[in-house]
Amino acid sequence: MGATNCPETPRQRMIGMMYLVYTAMLALNVSAEILNGFVTVGDSLEVTNNLLLSKSASSYQMFENAYNNNPGKIQENWDKAQVVRKDSKELVAFIDNMKYELIADVEKYKGGVAEAKKQMTAEGYGAIQKKDEFSAPTRYFLGDTDDGSKGKALELKKKIEAYQDKMISLSDPRFHEQLKKMQIDTKKKFQNASHQECNWQQYNFYHGVLVADIVVLNKLKSEILNQEYDIVNNLYSAISADDFKFDKVVAKVIPKETYIMQGGSYEADVIVAAYDSRSQLRGEVAGATLTATDSGTLRLKMGAGALGPKKYTGRVFVKKENGEMPYDFAGEYFVAAPSATISATKMNVLYIGVDNPISVGAPGVRSEDLQVSLNGAGGSIRKTGTGEYIATVKSQGKATIGVSAKIGGQMKNLGAMEYRVKTIPRPTVKIGNLQGGRVSKEELAAQGGFRVTVEGFDFPVTYTVTSYEMSFVTGGDMKAPLRGTGNKFTPEMTNQISKLRRGNKINIENIRVKGPDGEKSASNNQMVFTIQ
Repeated sequence: MGATNCPETPRQRMIGMMYLVYTAMLALNVSAEILNGFVTVGDSLEVTNNLLLSKSASSYQMFENAYNNNPGKIQENWDKAQVVRKDSKELVAFIDNMKYELIADVEKYKGGVAEAKKQMTAEGYGAIQKKDEFSAPTRYFLGDTDDGSKGKALELKKKIEAYQDKMISLSDPRFHEQLKKMQIDTKKKFQNASHQECNWQQYNFYHGVLVADIVVLNKLKSEILNQEYDIVNNLYSAISADDFKFDKVVAKVIPKETYIMQGGSYEADVIVAAYDSRSQLRGEVAGATLTATDSGTLRLKMGAGALGPKKYTGRVFVKKENGEMPYDFAGEYFVAAPSATISATKMNVLYIGVDNPISVGAPGVRSEDLQVSLNGAGGSIRKTGTGEYIATVKSQGKATIGVSAKIGGQMKNLGAMEYRVKTIPRPTVKIGNLQGGRVSKEELAAQGGFRVTVEGFDFPVTYTVTSYEMSFVTGGDMKAPLRGTGNKFTPEMTNQISKLRRGNKINIENIRVKGPDGEKSASNNQMVFTIQ
């Protein structure tokens, strides 16, 4: 079949039609004229395959030239093209070897494959003497089976399928559907001349005469070469498929900051959208001449003296084959007085015993130029990321976070904020989701202990029970309390719970917990449960 990117020539269409006609006539008495017709088709296919090899070589050369000029841009697809070249060459070599191996086997060449290749190179299909032999070729392709479950045809089928799957994975996704239509279909249901269903191996090689089998192999080779040619060209075209063609070019200003502190500097990059990094740019803005950096951009730098909005215009010149092409651009920025914005990410409270996240930013000042400090409450502050800090405090009271920065060569105070310092709210102890009330002894036994939470607190903190007392009231009598530590009931408590009856009560009191800010009593220091 012809490749979509490489339409069939009239010569190729003629060869394809002749091949179909000659294949259909194999079921009839094969005359010398028909066999000679296969010779004509076969020799023509050889010429076509050589032309395809030459076209692919030209495509690879074009690809290589582009790679040498711009390896950074071409590298990924160039590497894929090398895999296509290697795998295509290996599959084509395998098909050629089958062809010469089959001829050597049928013609009984003493020199084997080498002699068959030599004879075919010198004489073409005319070198084949036993053109109408079909028994030996059938054994070669299908082995000792009728269904092709053995033999060279099955091996060839698997190689073609593996090759085509790999080509799909290497090609641009936008080319997948087109490529699938070009590929050799080895999995569809075929019918032989008697309209019986058969597989790919039987359809192509069962009882085929030698000269027809060689034509089939050359046709498969032609289809592989067509695929290779189209995939390589697709990989090459995909490199620049999304490139800007400079038909609607506009200049762009990319500022580092548009809100500038008084005394600082406004900096921006001026580029041509979808620009070529090899372009030699020059520009004019505010009476000054700009020259390009190594990356093909213009670096713009202006002072930030007076406060308020600032606007400017300029022109960038791009070199083309027919001279320089000018493109106008404009931009604006705002010069502001020094100021700072400080905010606690949770609230304006710092808690003892936990990491308090703080965000700090100052318009017009880079995060790395800020200096942040914490005073009071025995605290400290450390940087964790761009504009992000962690504050820690040790004692209740107040703490102040201050911000300063180096502007115009001088350190300037940008502001400060005062925070209240508090302890973490007292945690709540629960059994499951209960703090008391009616409950079955089975549920209590299944829970087996306590769960400690800090209700309404946003920080991830962990508390554990350090001590508690559990007493039981049965029939009006209260037994001496059992003492426990940790979040789990003691075995004695679990045993006592299992003996309780309906209406019996359990008192849990004097509950103490420990967390990152030390030990304290729980908010619900006493819980009473009634067995139901």
